Amino acid sequence: MHSNDPLASVCGQWKGRERLIRLLGGLLSPHIPSPSSIIVHGPSHTGKSSVLHAVLDAYSAADATSFPYTFVKCAECITARHLLVKILASVVAVLRDNASGGEEGGEWIDDLARSRCEHISVLVNVLGDALARAGEDKFVLVLDDVDALREGGMMLLAGLTRVAESIPSLTIIFVLKLTPRPLLLQSAGVPHVYFPPYTRSEALSILSSPPASLPPQLPGLPSTTVAKLYLPFLTTLYDSLIGPTLGTIPVFRSAAEKLWPRFVSPITSGETPPGGAREWDFTRLLVKQRGLFRQVGEEVLVHHIVDDDDDNQASVGGPGVLGSTSTSVKKHDPLPSLPFTPTLLLTAAYLAAHIPPRLDVIFFSKFSSSSLSARNKRAHHRRRLKVLSLSQQAHDPDNDNDEDNASSSPRKKPSRRGAKSSRPRTKITKATLSSALNSRTSSLPGASLIHARSFPLERLLAIYRAIHPHPPPPPTSANNNSNHPSFADNMYPELATLQRLRLLVPAGAGGAGGGGSVDVGEKWCLNSGIAVTGATATATAGAGADEWIAEMARGVGVEVGEWIAGGLD
Repeated sequence: MHSNDPLASVCGQWKGRERLIRLLGGLLSPHIPSPSSIIVHGPSHTGKSSVLHAVLDAYSAADATSFPYTFVKCAECITARHLLVKILASVVAVLRDNASGGEEGGEWIDDLARSRCEHISVLVNVLGDALARAGEDKFVLVLDDVDALREGGMMLLAGLTRVAESIPSLTIIFVLKLTPRPLLLQSAGVPHVYFPPYTRSEALSILSSPPASLPPQLPGLPSTTVAKLYLPFLTTLYDSLIGPTLGTIPVFRSAAEKLWPRFVSPITSGETPPGGAREWDFTRLLVKQRGLFRQVGEEVLVHHIVDDDDDNQASVGGPGVLGSTSTSVKKHDPLPSLPFTPTLLLTAAYLAAHIPPRLDVIFFSKFSSSSLSARNKRAHHRRRLKVLSLSQQAHDPDNDNDEDNASSSPRKKPSRRGAKSSRPRTKITKATLSSALNSRTSSLPGASLIHARSFPLERLLAIYRAIHPHPPPPPTSANNNSNHPSFADNMYPELATLQRLRLLVPAGAGGAGGGGSVDVGEKWCLNSGIAVTGATATATAGAGADEWIAEMARGVGVEVGEWIAGGLD
């Protein structure tokens, strides 16, 4: 090993991964050509991404010339187009950081940032021209967590492989958690680097190596005692809990941090060791704390979302007092909350799912939501919808007296000829409003009037812009630059968050096996009932979801009752 080897420090930092670090170092060395595509795979928490980042960072810091690289997390990309746009944005950011400076050098990067990359064929030309103009001999693109891709499938991965083969200076690394199938990239000769799980000796070496893995210092516990007891404690913990459950290094470290203070509590509390011994040794501690690994240790391995104290408080109540028990359950079992943008997106999805598309012009058009008279107009239509919903239960819906109502109602004077209206008028008839009520009626307070239906992505984004208290500016040539990314691209990570929480789910897999472009007409469904399932015992899942979304929307300044047909009150 040479003294100036940039990977020497990386090998010392990542124990048990020295061979893999040398293998990746040989494939990614800046002094020799690298393969166009590399597959790195292995189970979770085996150090794939961290070791890759450390190797690339070491080469970038040691090489006199530039060694650019970038990471793209595929789990944050909701569509194939979003992945392509994020790849281009990451490459542009690295090239801008490595630019030598000057106005001429920055203009073409700004032009590159404004490029549209809606298909994988466009990505080849844009990246090829950018890397050639920047003069980069090697550029490494790491696609992390490829298993989490929601769209594209094998065709998208094969297309990205063709991109790397078409650009000589580009190397794409695909990081996967699962074992790849043969010819995953539809190309022969692709190097595969496998990260196996840590063995017993490697895991014990990682957690017992100072200084980062030493246990927290406890009062009344000398350092010499820690040095004698900690390694046997880790060995016993691994053999009893971590090894049989195939635990990872983070789980091992978390369990050790939680159980170590309890294990040495007889020493810190000043208890007298049994058998007339002058000090506690590991055998006596293990005999006294044998129940710690059997009961408490198993609870440490289970991650609880809700504390047990809340459940105990919710079940407090005397025998026969059933009403107070259900009240305490509601009080001590709060519904989850979301940040501002996901909350507003979920509200827009709720409106898109429960309002018919034919009423979008009335409730969400810019001509009907920009003035006080338009708000009064919407309130008038909501009152008419309420009256119609109540009258449908008392009268036959087939008896339609449109003609009598039209003849008895006063008519307005026709407007003057040639007079210009400030905004276009939308003619709303009784049939238009009553048709929105024919599909569903409900007596539950807070229940919607129409069945939840699927909706396209473009309609969701349009409703989001309409109900936003401070809507983003419309796309113009003035703000269409690298500092102002498009509105839809900013929303994709938030949509991915809602989909990861199963609050928004695709209605079908129509775009799952497509190419590199996104299908804006793909249908999505609202799945908000998953957040309130089991939260209350007296209300149905639908009513609980309605109340939950309305409460969260009220917290961000949006009243759902002002937008939805008929209101929630």
